[in-house]
Amino acid sequence: MKASHLLILFAAVTVILVASATLHYSIAPQKSVQFTKMEIHFQNENATADIEYEVGLLTQLYVFFFGSRNLDPYLDELLYDFEEYRITSVLGATATVELINASRYEGSYYLHEKHTLGTDVNRLILYFPDGKTMTFDNATETQNVFY
Repeated sequence: MKASHLLILFAAVTVILVASATLHYSIAPQKSVQFTKMEIHFQNENATADIEYEVGLLTQLYVFFFGSRNLDPYLDELLYDFEEYRITSVLGATATVELINASRYEGSYYLHEKHTLGTDVNRLILYFPDGKTMTFDNATETQNVFY
């Protein structure tokens, strides 16, 4: 590694340490993630969830340098009551998750049974195929709905 690269690395670490001491930040990433908005778009028995969240400054830096894989456990905790899901992308402060078999077909409509969320979501918005929406503030679960 060249001396100039080491100097830049040393300067970056020094700035972070001084900022954390001055601004009373912890070097360790923030332990919690605040979920601000979750939009669920229903499509037959599956659904797509777009999740927005907030993390602290140092956690943002950590994710920027080392990747978003460490945020997966927080998403797993939020979606623990869904039997099957797949995290398709985590970019910046948003995540997209495919909820597989989130609803079931009952005669002439689909039924989505309520699912408990692992943490509170400031705003939960449900989008239905016919264009209707339902909005819930400070949600702790999805609702029983049919469409």
